Formats: sequence, C-alpha cells, structure tokens
Amino acid sequence: MERAGGTDIYELVAIEPDRRLPDPTRLIYLRLEVEGLDQAGFAPALLTGGRQRLQDGVLEIRRETLPSHEAYRRPYTDSAPDMSVFLEPEFNIESDDPEIVAKAREISGADRNPVSVAQRLTNWVFRNIEKKPVLAMPSAREALRTRVGDCNEHATLLAALLRASGVPARLSIGLVYTREKFYYHAWTEAYLGEWISMDATLNQMPADASHIKLVEGNLDKQMEIAGLFGELKVKVIDFQHD
Repeated sequence: MERAGGTDIYELVAIEPDRRLPDPTRLIYLRLEVEGLDQAGFAPALLTGGRQRLQDGVLEIRRETLPSHEAYRRPYTDSAPDMSVFLEPEFNIESDDPEIVAKAREISGADRNPVSVAQRLTNWVFRNIEKKPVLAMPSAREALRTRVGDCNEHATLLAALLRASGVPARLSIGLVYTREKFYYHAWTEAYLGEWISMDATLNQMPADASHIKLVEGNLDKQMEIAGLFGELKVKVIDFQHD
C-alpha cells in the first residue's frame, strides 16, 4: 500500500459499473449483469434467496417491505437449532457482554415488538458510532466502548444488540453502491418473521436495493469473498426508485 502512494484499499477493490445509479438510497429494485461470480473458491449460493435472485448471470435485488404485523413478541423463543444460533454470542458478537446487555435494555425498554426494537437499535448505532476506519478486528464490545468504527463495527455491534434484545440477527457482507461505484461493505439482518436487511452505517431499514449480499456469517465466512477482488464486472440493466 505504501508503494501505491497511500491508495485507499476500498478504492482498489471497488467495482465501477457501466453506468451510474442515481439516488441509490432510494433504490427498491436493481437488475444487473454480473461477471466473475464463478471465481474459484467462492460459492454464490446466497445470491439466490430472500431479496435476491440470480439466473444466467443476471442478478435481481428487491428491497424488502417491513412486516405489517408482529410475527412474534420478543424475546424470540423458537428453539430450532437453525434459529437459536442467531441468538447466541460468538466471536466478536459478544451479545452476552454485560455492557452490551445493559445498553440493549436501555435502548429497547419495555417494547416487545421486534420491528420497532430493531429500528431503535439501528438508529442508535448510526447516531452514536463515529464512522471512521479502525485497524483492528471488528468487535461489538470494543465498538460500544470506543464508539468508533467502519461498517464492520456498525454491523457487528448492531447484531450483538439485537441478539441481546432477543431478536435473531446475522451478518451480511457484499457490495453497496455509493460515489458511483460498488464498494465492499458489511451490514446486518434481523429475523422479524422473515429476514430483513438493516444498515446501521447508513441508517437504513430495510437496506436499499444496491446492497448485494455475497457472504453471510462471521469472519471465518467473510474470507470467502477475497477471491472476488478484482474479478467482478457489473453492468446495470434496470432499476426502480420508491
């Protein structure tokens, strides 16, 4: 990086599409032609599911709609193994840390509606964490203490606060469009009767349709995305705003 004259790593791996997307934060639908997803070592199964559909190299993303009714009252109590993992603490998502538990209770209060609680938590992280890169592995505990971090700290802290509040949560890593390019980015998803994206860095719930999920999970899973650096090409086919 020093030999490159201090070039920003985010710029080095950013992807410039064939044309710009106006007002990306208002995107509710995006259709792209994507080349390079067959790069060795990367499994693109997550590109088809939830808000995304991939077929013959064409990717469609639709921004979700928030549930109109409560699917459950928090804390979420379904003990199915495939869901309970999203309520448990794990490396860097220290949802059982006393400070995180106390902060989650302070923000959530007596509200048992998971949708409004998720909105409160997203807004709190957005307003209270300074948006600044840090040279450290993302940690919810450290992000709460230092109140500084990039998208990784925002996503990790929000996931921990959601889990501490009894709302299943997981991490998503992929791309987001801003400043006329797609940049690698991290955000959070919460289970609110269905999985809903939320971006505490941008204060979006649900996240706009320029968020393309490539990988789901903690640091061990996020390394899978490294094989795509410099390999992806994106062509915009269609888009819609709200």
